[in-house]
Amino acid sequence: MSLLKVKFSILGIVALVFNTQLSWSQAAPPKPTICTTPPAGYLIGGFINVSPQITCIPFNQSTAMISLENDRDPTIGNVLLTNAVMYTGINNNFNLNTAISISLVSEKTSQLLSAGYHWILMTGNKGTQKYLTCNLTEINRMVEPTVTATNCGGNSVTFTIPAVPENLHNRYKLDWGDGITEVININATTTLPVVKTHNYTSTPPTIKIQGEYIRNGFTICPTSIKPINPLADNSTLLTTLEGENGGKEAKIQFVGFKKGENYELEAQIDNGLNTNSWTKLADASDGLKQLTGLNENEKYCFRLKGINSCGKATYSQNTLCSINLQPNIKKTTEVELKWNMPTNPSSVPTTLRLTKEIVGQAGSSNNPPLPTKTETSYIDNTINCTNKYLYSISTLYPPVSLNNTPYIISIKSAQITVDPKANAVSIKPTNLVSVGFDPTDDKTIKLVIVETTTGNEYTFFRAINDSKNYEELGKSKNNTYFDVAINEEPASYCYKYKYIDQCGITSALSDPFCSILLSSESKGNLNWTPYSIPPEIYNTASTVDYSIEYFDPTFNSFIPYKKTSNLEYGIQDVLNSSTQSEVKFRIMGMQTVDTEQYKNQFIFSHSNTFTVVVPPAIFIPTAFTPDGILPVDSETFKIRTKFISSGTIKIYDRWGATLFKAESLADEWNGNKANNLTPAPAGTYAYVINALSDTGRPFNISGSILLLR
Repeated sequence: MSLLKVKFSILGIVALVFNTQLSWSQAAPPKPTICTTPPAGYLIGGFINVSPQITCIPFNQSTAMISLENDRDPTIGNVLLTNAVMYTGINNNFNLNTAISISLVSEKTSQLLSAGYHWILMTGNKGTQKYLTCNLTEINRMVEPTVTATNCGGNSVTFTIPAVPENLHNRYKLDWGDGITEVININATTTLPVVKTHNYTSTPPTIKIQGEYIRNGFTICPTSIKPINPLADNSTLLTTLEGENGGKEAKIQFVGFKKGENYELEAQIDNGLNTNSWTKLADASDGLKQLTGLNENEKYCFRLKGINSCGKATYSQNTLCSINLQPNIKKTTEVELKWNMPTNPSSVPTTLRLTKEIVGQAGSSNNPPLPTKTETSYIDNTINCTNKYLYSISTLYPPVSLNNTPYIISIKSAQITVDPKANAVSIKPTNLVSVGFDPTDDKTIKLVIVETTTGNEYTFFRAINDSKNYEELGKSKNNTYFDVAINEEPASYCYKYKYIDQCGITSALSDPFCSILLSSESKGNLNWTPYSIPPEIYNTASTVDYSIEYFDPTFNSFIPYKKTSNLEYGIQDVLNSSTQSEVKFRIMGMQTVDTEQYKNQFIFSHSNTFTVVVPPAIFIPTAFTPDGILPVDSETFKIRTKFISSGTIKIYDRWGATLFKAESLADEWNGNKANNLTPAPAGTYAYVINALSDTGRPFNISGSILLLR
């Protein structure tokens, strides 16, 4: 192990790891017996690198992740032990034969350990000799000091650090608030409790205290600075705040009260800043108060006011603020719940629970899962109008101690009622819709509403070519509709829909969803309209990709050709190599979207099919010779054609006399006159070709041919 590792191992590596538990003994436990007196067959040797050696975690956390590594030990040859395994929870009762070992991966492992001291043991081999070694790690909770400051008149304050389990610090830094500070070291001569008296020249200000731990002469794990108001001798603690009667009432429980003594329950409107004034709402006694007359739409913070033994006003050790739960019924199958996290306590709760139950159905209570303990909203799309629902939010916070007794803090919202039918309003649908030509039928457009709701009746509307004139198309009891009223000529089709749900509520019209219109604006190119989804439908969406496909008669199916994100593409390569006089194309638009209901939802749409006619071709020689002067294949006037179904040809001399005519373009002229016996003299002759393409389009070609002798 390197010198640097040794140094940091001695000093302790302090890590802030966010994790809860009660205090533990301040003194490190001695080495367990097995670490000093190994069992038969073992020698002391090897080294465990523990990182961090010392870990600091917040007071309301309980565990930390510790890294353990089989490291080189110079005392046995600066080598790693082989076949090393580790064990935690080592004490004097540890039995190596029955203990469960921790395997190492690449000589390392990580373990989640609770607050306190932990001895770690490792066994391994060097050759045939077995070795074992131990190392210690400390997980230190930064628990705030528990102290009291009392002012019983005048300007004198008595400050006490009691001997309670929370006060395990080695050093306290005390700020009297008037420029004077003290450092209190806890050691063999100075033990708890510590009582200090301080005199001020005016009204005592807020006192501040911070605890520190000392390890190997170094300060570690300082706590947060805790302010203490000596004029507020906190003797009570609010433990429970529960909203009732829809938020118009609240039940408050507290501890630390004197039997039969009255306390004033004060409240302020919670604006999140604690800046509003406090107002007395009622008297409270014996640990419980049932409040009435609250505004269900407001958030409140509460505290108790009492009179201490000095006759001065005292306030509860804490303030509790309410949770206000509000529903927003988006449709008869969906409600959005929103709530605030309490301003006080300001820490993250140990438990955040949403409770749902159906009115009148015993045993229907359940807890929909919330992803984190800081959530402030939830969408429930599992409701229906045949039921009424009750919802509430509850939190639990880490224990707070009063007079050496820990109390869990609980805050619960009022239970609110959601009646999907009574509160439903006509809303615009926000479901994802897939619109496109049916891949197996280019005369039908298929519409699919991507949702899980059942029991709706849908009405579909259509507009053609951006007319904005949406006419009713038809109705459907399910979320799929086939539009078969498609024109022969290519067109763009846009659709909207509305629905009547199972509660009889009619929605507003949806935003439009349009098919892709494929056409050709120039020779050898395809053009198409964009595939788009209304932006109100999704949260995020990928770029639209377009796949160009052409029909291959060999496979009797469409074949992908190219992909692009543009709205046009050249197809001349396909046309040039085509063996068919017509080629059918279509476009498939593809996109991935995130909606309220779906994550990474892949959606696609096929365009109309568009047929591109491959122009017919006639290949005509410019010269020929019947006398063998040119190559053999040029001894006759021979025409080659592509995508021509039929045709005729006539050849004339310069006086207009017909020398050759044929009813098929496959016939060849051998260079003779009309009697087919006398060779025509060398010279230039005119021809006229009349033909019909494979697609039925007539055309004619005229030109001249040079006959050579």
